[in-house]
Amino acid sequence: MSGRRLPGRECGTMTDKRTMAIGIGALLLLVNIGLMATGFVDGQIESTVKSAVSDGMDGIDDNGNEDYTYDYDEDWLNVSGQKAYFANSISNLEDVQANGADPTYEMIGPFIYYENTTREILDFDYDENTITYSGYEIYEWCEDCTWTDDEGVEHASVSGDTLTNQVNILWNTQRVAGMNTGIEYLEIFAQGMFASKMIEFDLANRAPSIWASEDISSMVTETTTGDMVLAGAYLAAGGDSEMATSFQNLEQSVMYDAVDPSTGVCIALTCDIGPVLVAGMGAPDGGQVTQTRAALYGYADKVEPELSAIDLGVYALAANAFSTRGGGDEINNETPQLRERFQEVSGVNIINPETLDFLLFDDFNGLLGTFTLSGVTLPGMVVGLLLPLQSGDYFTAMETYNVGLLTVVDIATYAETWVGLGLLGSPTEFENILLGGQGTLTAPEWWMGAFGGLDSLGGTYIEVGLNIGDYVGMASLSAEKADFILNDDDIGLKTTFSREFVYGELAGVSLPDENGVQSVWDDAYVANLYDIDESSAGALRSWVGDFVFEVVMPVLITFLSGNTEYYSMPITHWLFGFSDAASASFGFFPWVSLETNLTYYGSDGIGTGDFSVYKMSTAGETKGQRLAQGYINSDGDGLCDYDYDQSGNFLGYDLPCEAGQVYGMTEHLTWRAPHREDGSLGLLSDHAGNTDTSLMGTIGGVSAPLASPNDPFLVNVAGYAIATSEVGDEVEFKGITMVEHSVSLDPANTQIQGKILGAGNWVDALPGALPVYLGADIDMKVEPISNAVMYGKVKVTFHLDMRGTGSSDPVIGVDTMPVFEIHTSSEIADDDASDFNSQVTDNMGPFGWTNFGGSVGGTLAIISYVQALFYVLGIGLLGYGGIVMKDEDGN
Repeated sequence: MSGRRLPGRECGTMTDKRTMAIGIGALLLLVNIGLMATGFVDGQIESTVKSAVSDGMDGIDDNGNEDYTYDYDEDWLNVSGQKAYFANSISNLEDVQANGADPTYEMIGPFIYYENTTREILDFDYDENTITYSGYEIYEWCEDCTWTDDEGVEHASVSGDTLTNQVNILWNTQRVAGMNTGIEYLEIFAQGMFASKMIEFDLANRAPSIWASEDISSMVTETTTGDMVLAGAYLAAGGDSEMATSFQNLEQSVMYDAVDPSTGVCIALTCDIGPVLVAGMGAPDGGQVTQTRAALYGYADKVEPELSAIDLGVYALAANAFSTRGGGDEINNETPQLRERFQEVSGVNIINPETLDFLLFDDFNGLLGTFTLSGVTLPGMVVGLLLPLQSGDYFTAMETYNVGLLTVVDIATYAETWVGLGLLGSPTEFENILLGGQGTLTAPEWWMGAFGGLDSLGGTYIEVGLNIGDYVGMASLSAEKADFILNDDDIGLKTTFSREFVYGELAGVSLPDENGVQSVWDDAYVANLYDIDESSAGALRSWVGDFVFEVVMPVLITFLSGNTEYYSMPITHWLFGFSDAASASFGFFPWVSLETNLTYYGSDGIGTGDFSVYKMSTAGETKGQRLAQGYINSDGDGLCDYDYDQSGNFLGYDLPCEAGQVYGMTEHLTWRAPHREDGSLGLLSDHAGNTDTSLMGTIGGVSAPLASPNDPFLVNVAGYAIATSEVGDEVEFKGITMVEHSVSLDPANTQIQGKILGAGNWVDALPGALPVYLGADIDMKVEPISNAVMYGKVKVTFHLDMRGTGSSDPVIGVDTMPVFEIHTSSEIADDDASDFNSQVTDNMGPFGWTNFGGSVGGTLAIISYVQALFYVLGIGLLGYGGIVMKDEDGN
């Protein structure tokens, strides 16, 4: 018994070996499967990638030292990208300007520029996990660059010297901003027309009257008395010789002592205006003319027939002398003794006939010249004399009139005092008695009377006053009320209140009062504002809105600067800098650009303002997101444009500021910051069409492109607006799995007037001042492991409302025209995509271990080899267990 094997014992041993082999093999395979099923390796890779992304922002080097230059190196400080621009250029500009034709547009471009960004780190806060840095851009045209359209066709970069014909987007704003200046100029134009009439009167009547008075004075001699001179004139006029004795004792009063009772000005026949006054009153009529003249010249106590005889003698003497000297002649370049006439009234002797002819009659420069611009009659002296005089530019006037300095001064002293600007002396007074009135009249006094009533010189309504167009005869204002409407410190139209008046006309409501209440802007409101009747208020509203704003301001802008509603300039200037002549004329900073280049193109180094400052998160859930932005005092002017205190309260504008001082930091888009809303009297957000102002949680702009792959996220659209992405499909791009996101920014809800204007007041919300609406189409692809946006394509379109000022809420594509486009794109480079695949994608998934760590190596390679060993051992042991089982079954 002892030598026999126990069958059950041998069988049990084989079963244990088989079971163990199979069990261990299965366990090893299950370990591998467990590693895959639980995502252990993938999790380690994801964790590593996320840590790498996070560590790439935290400012800590591989040794754990705080050294932000490790992550924010030279490549981060100096970044270059490309932008492609397209412009809708007006192809029929000449027809538009000459004939008022509707513009037709032609898309031109692409104009491709390098956008070279330079950053400077101002602060890196390890406790707060933030970085604060400044930045500015320099644009450089790229001659060799190409842009690829949606069909994959490449287009070569078009020269930045290419002309583009565009609507002048500053036009409406300048019309509003210059309203008070425009009304001041209108006043100068009006008073210039008065002066022109006065100078013409002087040449036609005053000079001959002066000569006539001298002639009459010389008739009185030691042997010939004034009474005898008067009697002789009476007889020469066909008078009865029996009435010749009627002129006794009249010499003193008629010849020397007669004065205007309202002014005390001498009107005797030997005084300057005596002859023209008497002649102008007309021939004796035995009634009102005779009686009026008798009262003035001291023979009102006479009775008929003596009264009529004396009046005939007085009239005949003055009228004959006046007429003989050319009194009342039409003034033109053929008028006799024109040089002498001008010398008599001005004291200036212009010997050269051609010079005198130009000085007096040139349409655009002459003292009597006029020209018409857009239906508005303008006096030539304004161009040739008054504008140079206002700026002290006597040299230009010397060149214009071809005379010397002293002569220009003498001409200006004569003409300007008739205009009454007060530049060279008190306004010259015209004797109203010459027109049958009382007192004297200066140009400013005439303007105040004619503004809302009749022209006291002609008895009609002037073409630049309230009684024009459909409102002729509707306004009846005293000179005192006109002065109040024009010159009151608070609501005078020659103050900046004229802009508020235009706001009312365009918006249909007043600006908000101290309680935020807006009133309906109508005749009743304006009548109450100025304490005038509603008919006059209606005329005033039409004068401001329909005449000054719509007619005068375009004329004035063109008159002063040569600018028109359209302009033609190289695309480089339009984008990066040009000096606007109209802004310069109104005293505003003239340099303009669409992009904030370091300096304005062609400005010889004039900067576009203080550099921007950005604050960005470097860790946590917000890493890569912008937290705040503001500016740094980099332009050396010693001023912060505005600032807040530590509690976020607005401190004001143009504050004393140290060089390099950071200011104005806000979590909002800078043009939508609270102080900008307050400055617009609470109108900005409603005008912009949205209330999305906060940068918190946004990507884009200059922030790092990190985003949630499976959830919508906020996008900062080039500082213009905040938009929300829409999650799309999962796609593969360059071998990398990504999640698509898209943004479609509705231009109807994105009015960017306040961004472009930057007025900081209610003009930013003035309907139609700069009616530009921004649309954007953005495609992005987010890699879900790193949360990095590895592809982005942006098309930004600027839509212009073509309906004009006062319009709002346009139908995009119906009321608007897309006038400009900006295209940008970026994507992970091919080499970087290959590296990402070899380091991440290829090492993940069920068979990621077969890459054996790829270019990563290290721990990941070890894990891969261990996984491979587990597979080999597991499969081997399972095979061994199967062989044992087969042997056992065979036995």
